[in-house]
Amino acid sequence: MVIYRVVVHQEHLFLSTEAHQTTIQLVGSKGASERVPLAERSICRVLWDTCCVCKTAEESAEYTIHCPTSLGDLLLVRLEAPPTTGSAWFCSKVAVTTPEGGVSLFPCYQLVSCSTPLALRDSIAKFIFDDIRPVELDQRINELTYRRQTYRWSCFDDGLPETMKVHDAMSLPVEVRFSVSKATHMILTVSKALVELDLQSFLCFQQNWSNFHQIHQLCQQTRTPTCRLVERLWREDWFFGHQFLNGANPTLIRRCTEIPPNLAVTEGMMGAFLEGGGSLSQEMERGNIFVVDYQLLDGLTANTVNGKQNYLTAPLVLLHLNCNSKFLPIAIQLKQSPGESNPVFVPQDLEADWLTAKTFVRSADFADHELRSHFMHTHVMSELFAMATLRNFPMVHPLYKLLAPHFRFTLEIDALARQLLISDGGLLKEYTAVGGDTALEFLGRVSASLTYRDLCLPDDITGRGMDAIPGYYYRDDGLRLWDIIHRYIVGVVNHYYHSDDDVIRDSELQSWIHEIIVFGRLGDENKGFPKTFTSISQLTYFVTMVIFNASAQHAAVNNAQLDYFGWMPNAPVGLQRPPPACRGCCTERSLLDSFPDVNATVHSLATIYLLSKKPADFVPLGGSYEQHFTETVPVEMAARFRSDLKRLSCDIRARNVNLTLPYIYLDPPTVEDSVTR
Repeated sequence: MVIYRVVVHQEHLFLSTEAHQTTIQLVGSKGASERVPLAERSICRVLWDTCCVCKTAEESAEYTIHCPTSLGDLLLVRLEAPPTTGSAWFCSKVAVTTPEGGVSLFPCYQLVSCSTPLALRDSIAKFIFDDIRPVELDQRINELTYRRQTYRWSCFDDGLPETMKVHDAMSLPVEVRFSVSKATHMILTVSKALVELDLQSFLCFQQNWSNFHQIHQLCQQTRTPTCRLVERLWREDWFFGHQFLNGANPTLIRRCTEIPPNLAVTEGMMGAFLEGGGSLSQEMERGNIFVVDYQLLDGLTANTVNGKQNYLTAPLVLLHLNCNSKFLPIAIQLKQSPGESNPVFVPQDLEADWLTAKTFVRSADFADHELRSHFMHTHVMSELFAMATLRNFPMVHPLYKLLAPHFRFTLEIDALARQLLISDGGLLKEYTAVGGDTALEFLGRVSASLTYRDLCLPDDITGRGMDAIPGYYYRDDGLRLWDIIHRYIVGVVNHYYHSDDDVIRDSELQSWIHEIIVFGRLGDENKGFPKTFTSISQLTYFVTMVIFNASAQHAAVNNAQLDYFGWMPNAPVGLQRPPPACRGCCTERSLLDSFPDVNATVHSLATIYLLSKKPADFVPLGGSYEQHFTETVPVEMAARFRSDLKRLSCDIRARNVNLTLPYIYLDPPTVEDSVTR
């Protein structure tokens, strides 16, 4: 008689109950054990996993399984709940100590219920083309068959990447649902955000603002230290330019090598605003002229809020990098087509005219940020990658192990976003200029224009001509993070793929990229996405892009929202007066009348506060508690990855000490491992 010692780890996720009626069976190369019930009395202690500051509650139950002889090499651990039980529980992993003294880990991180009996394989990564036993191959096929039945594609709107077919967030499989702590946090935050901010008494106010002091009084509950600076600086030209580099939407500005033909700017108009006496063409040759173009917003019909028509413009902004390394706006045209009723505003215009023009730009930037750089580029694309991963990689595939932590809770937060923000009755529909059908039309344009380069930071920076611009901290920190992630990916991938031929003949990998291209609607040659993988270097670059956008890029565009949007005049969610058609017609009163009503401001502030608030079970980049890898090389690579992140954090914090406006959004401890908010 030989004894196997088994430890079953149960994680308390949302709607997960207990494991009392489940049976466990070990399957080896020489036979299988009897099925042993996971009795209630076997649960012996409660552990709290605090390695990631996420405080995940986990119970650990120990068992002994007696067998007449050794089972040989352990192949599977089977977990099965009887059909008579309605209970379900979330198993994180099973550890088995063999009679020979070896320890095998079987990752699970799935729900166990009567409808989903599980067969777990050990944590050693395996490819489909490896020499695997028939029982393992059968399990691989069964696992992917179940996943493809569970995680189905659905068309949310024509022209957009497909999403998971699910009625609402509550219908998602529990293994991709929020944990107890996050679910509780979300429910309490949604219900109490207005109370926490002391804004509930303003919900019924649909009138205009009386003065800026009234806005100050309302917004003071949401103000962070940076937001207080924003309130003080938002009228300043240099701060207006600063936000294109290091604000919440730092991905639009590009070097200008020739004036856009639809921007009605002449050499004579600009001479007075260029320091050093150079002409506009000379400054362009020196690389000191930059443009921000919101052309994707052109022609959209703005939403109606509180029965009042809102207005949305598609501005063109020209900026000059002066000798003090400040980006100063020198021309603003609020519509794409030049004409008498579409003047080019310049700094020498009346203060109210110039401030109004900048405010229309900031409102357009809010719309572009929320739907393009935030929702489409990080949320929607991460869901696309997550779905393809779940449908095409079994848990033993090394890329599943590498990618899975970076999709934690993404499917649920995206289902909630579509349900509570994008759809009818959601915040965008009810309170912003870019809501309703306008949002879907804009997202369609963003999807159609999306390229591979847009998602690969090094290529995006180079493509926009922003490689050597001083004070571009989003670029500096982002490129270092990209390199750290890429170095980690290269180390892990090279451990498993020994040649380019291994990449080519991995049918599961090729199926993964095929689904991404097809269901992401990324097949147009001009988009530049790879349709197959033919080399290790091509694969590592793509996987780096996936992880970077799910973690670092999302942090850059999400975590800055409260700082830069918390002072409403700096980022109005809509404007209620049309853009000025001539100079000299703007006043402070007309600007106040343009701002969104009090109740629209209240709802937007509460939402921004919610999206910016650190989750109760926050997991930083590289800090996942899920133990998918156990081999020496990937474990060592993960340790080096965390060490590199710590060094970067020290460098960022040392630099920020001397900055008036510290750039904190890509400091690794503040970067979440996945898109969860």
